[in-house]
Amino acid sequence: MNARAVAAWSFACLFIVLFTTNPAYKTAVLVAAFVTLATTAGIRRMRRLLIAVAVIGAFDAMLNFVSAHLGRTVLFALPDSIPGLGGAYTLEALAFGVTGGITIAAAILAAAPFSLLLQPHDVMDALPGALSRTGTAIAASMNLLPLVVTSFGEVSEAQRLRGWRPRGPRSWAQVVVPVVLTSVEGSIQLAESMEARGFGAATRSSFQKSKLEWQHWMVIAASALAVVSFIAAHAMGGAKDWYAYPSLTAPQLDLPSLVACLLLFTPVLMWPRD
Repeated sequence: MNARAVAAWSFACLFIVLFTTNPAYKTAVLVAAFVTLATTAGIRRMRRLLIAVAVIGAFDAMLNFVSAHLGRTVLFALPDSIPGLGGAYTLEALAFGVTGGITIAAAILAAAPFSLLLQPHDVMDALPGALSRTGTAIAASMNLLPLVVTSFGEVSEAQRLRGWRPRGPRSWAQVVVPVVLTSVEGSIQLAESMEARGFGAATRSSFQKSKLEWQHWMVIAASALAVVSFIAAHAMGGAKDWYAYPSLTAPQLDLPSLVACLLLFTPVLMWPRD
């Protein structure tokens, strides 16, 4: 897996999702990202990510449904005297909230290959030499959360073996404090290791960089073509935007824009399967 090819594909997905307001194209990108990850990383590795994406997307949809009392199709209404919740609840507000949830879900899944399919050093080596320090910071940040999760599990298990049982928020301090101290010690050790290896003293070196093979070039070309095609379709009057307010209408589709979204399925054929 080449980090440059992954970056090109992720950029294309994010561009289309953020460029258009049409939920049909956003959904196409979401499906492309999901199928790509399911094929390459596997559903089992994506389980926690999918749960988080579903929760965040549902929260965004419900937040707009509750807060935006706009639109003509009223589903029900609560008395205006109820602070924060009073007012009309419309189908347009719900549809717009669902579109926002799809946008967030597609964006998260588009960026997920950097953590699910690549190692931190792959991401760092893909950056040019001028951004070597930035790459190191990115690699360190990508390792932070997995290390904290692993440390939390190890400390929790060790405390249970000593007879500890959770008895409310105060009891969790017996786990959180050791995890924080372990994270701080790991950060200090990482800083000392980087200093011992001369970090920042000279040009970054690498044992072997991942080469761009024809499969990677195919993904890069398909991603670039998807972006260019979508921009061209929009410039020629296609890829029309969609607005939920004041009354709900079906999103319009055109073939060139849809084909541009379908190009994002190219990694399913080119990237190694789980």
